[in-house]
Amino acid sequence: MKINTPKLNIFLEHIYEGAEQQKITTEKMLTKAREAGYEGLECDLWRLSDKAEKKKLFDACGLSVSSVYNMYDMGHEEFSLSKEKIHTHLETAAYFGAKTVLAVAGFINPEDNFDAVRGRMAEALSFMCEAAVQYGITVTLEDFDDIAAPYSDSDGLLWFMENVKGLGFTFDTGNFAYSLENAEDAYVKLKKYISHVHLKDRSHDSSRANADNTNGKPDLSGRIMYPCETGSGYIGIQGLVKKLLIGGYKGSFSVEHFGAADQLAYMESSAENLLKVFKEM
Repeated sequence: MKINTPKLNIFLEHIYEGAEQQKITTEKMLTKAREAGYEGLECDLWRLSDKAEKKKLFDACGLSVSSVYNMYDMGHEEFSLSKEKIHTHLETAAYFGAKTVLAVAGFINPEDNFDAVRGRMAEALSFMCEAAVQYGITVTLEDFDDIAAPYSDSDGLLWFMENVKGLGFTFDTGNFAYSLENAEDAYVKLKKYISHVHLKDRSHDSSRANADNTNGKPDLSGRIMYPCETGSGYIGIQGLVKKLLIGGYKGSFSVEHFGAADQLAYMESSAENLLKVFKEM
């Protein structure tokens, strides 16, 4: 099977953290990302408030914005506030030409009425999906690695996919490990909803801890997971990427390794691992 080489993105937050680690400018770090093979950026909405300046910088480095994400509290805050955030989110993504956005819809507290709060999230997401049509943007939800997120596992996500018309799924390959789910099983269950992909790998190797030992995250069994280069951990990234491409996925892939002890080295190694997989297809 011969495929066109997919577009590879890197999280903008990794660029900022890597620039700080390497003591170089953001522009230099963006240039290094482009040289490594990245063509796009996955951006936190708040980073794009100075739209014209950021677009000029990204354009100069040969990088575009593939997707924009934002945190919400749709289950608790007034709908008017969510609505205002939604419009800003969509308008900013459209300005940069992004075709997908990720809404982290919020969390459910132990004292909450689960069904009521989840229902309000679904209502706000439905509004967002309807509003996104005019921009040609797909709104997505991901398998967020927090037990308080009612979309942290495949069953929770499936409920939203089936109850919110037009909602897509950002498949985060590493986050199902938090819920002790097999990513390939989740892929099969949610395949038809996949609109975007975050390529995150995990490692149990404590030598990957950062200097202040803050980058480890326990899964639901309590075992600590560490960030690692995409394709170097236990998730089975290479196999998942091949399944996605063989299965007809036409979108881009965003490399993610928040908390990496050396963002530049991880970024370069991840690109090398993935470009090798693409060439094998």
